Amino acid sequence: MRTLRTKRLRLVPVVPANARVLWEVLQKPDLRDFQDLPDLSLDQFVVAVGERPSALQPGATGRFEWLVYAGDAAGAIGWVSLRIAERTRSTAEIGYSIVATHRGRGIATEAVAALVDEGFHHVALQRIRAYCVPENTSSRAVLRRNGFEDDGLLPHGATLAGHPVDVIAHTLERERWETRTTPNREATGS
Repeated sequence: MRTLRTKRLRLVPVVPANARVLWEVLQKPDLRDFQDLPDLSLDQFVVAVGERPSALQPGATGRFEWLVYAGDAAGAIGWVSLRIAERTRSTAEIGYSIVATHRGRGIATEAVAALVDEGFHHVALQRIRAYCVPENTSSRAVLRRNGFEDDGLLPHGATLAGHPVDVIAHTLERERWETRTTPNREATGS
């Protein structure tokens, strides 16, 4: 995995050495409003991160996460992830969250765009999916701004605070992404 850079952001791969930073971000109570995040101790989380694959490349499977840093923030302000399953290696699920104090500035939109570019351009994905509870209008707007289309409601499609909840499925196909992409994309890797 590589560090991704945009006009305002730096997305740093999560590895065991910085897993503590992501674990601390995940402890923010506002991140659990619309997501069922794992309840792991720091030690358990570091072990779990260490068991993940380290190379994001065509055909790779597993969970790949990045910490989101902004130029004006002292520390990580969120995270983005791609999950690629064994049985559907050409499709990934994207996830993301930005801490409450940095929301409403387009940061999630910019971070998702960088990760979508990485998935389609460098990993050769054919499709990226996302799932949001209907009430999470901000997250749904992030997806729309990045070209995702609503695929409909999935009754009890996820769990939130231990309870089944409905989610709206969103999909971005590679072909749609290619028609939206310009040759001068700002996201670069390092």
